[in-house]
Amino acid sequence: MALYCLREISTIQIGLILARKKARNDSQYVYRQLTLRSMENDRINPDAITLFNSLSPLGNEYLTRAGTIVMKLFAPFNPIVITKEAEGYLVPSQIVIIEPDKSILADYLRLYLSQDFVAKYLLANYFWIAQKAITVESLFNLEVIIPSLKNQQLICDFYRNHRHLSSLRRDLEREEKAMMKHIFSILSREKEQQL
Repeated sequence: MALYCLREISTIQIGLILARKKARNDSQYVYRQLTLRSMENDRINPDAITLFNSLSPLGNEYLTRAGTIVMKLFAPFNPIVITKEAEGYLVPSQIVIIEPDKSILADYLRLYLSQDFVAKYLLANYFWIAQKAITVESLFNLEVIIPSLKNQQLICDFYRNHRHLSSLRRDLEREEKAMMKHIFSILSREKEQQL
C-alpha cells in the first residue's frame, strides 16, 4: 500500500466559469451542461442536464470524458465516474474534473472520495459559511491510500456486490410489506363477511 497526495496521482481541472462564455440568445455553440442537481449519489441524472449557449467553442478540457471523475466542490460532494453515456457534458466551475493516472482505478478513487473521513478532511477549512465548500488546495493535498491494482479491483467488486445485495434486500422488504398488507386486507374482508 502507498500513500500519495491526490495531485500526485491525478490531473485535477476546475470547471469553466460559465458567466464569461454565456451567449445572450441562441447560439451555434450549444452544450449540455452538468448542474449540481444532475449529480446524484453515484450517477448523472440526464433529466437534470441543462443547455448552455456559448459565445464561442469551448475546450475539451471542460467536457466530461469516460473514466474521469466529476465531483462537486460543495457538500455533499457526490463523486461520480463518467461513463460513455455521460461523455461530453460541460462542467461548470462548481464542479471539478479528476483524471486518475494508471496507478489507481477510477472506481476505487470514487469510493475513496465518497468516504466520510475524506469529507471531514476537505471541510475542515471550508471557506463559505452559508454553503460548505472546499478549496481546490485541500483537494490537491488530500492523501489517498492506494493498495495494489488487484486489491483496488477487489474493493470495487465487493462494493458493487454490497450495493446489489442492498438493492435486493430493499426489494424483498417492499415485497414482504405488500404481501402482509394483502394478507391483512383479505383477513379484514373475511371478518366483515362474518359480521
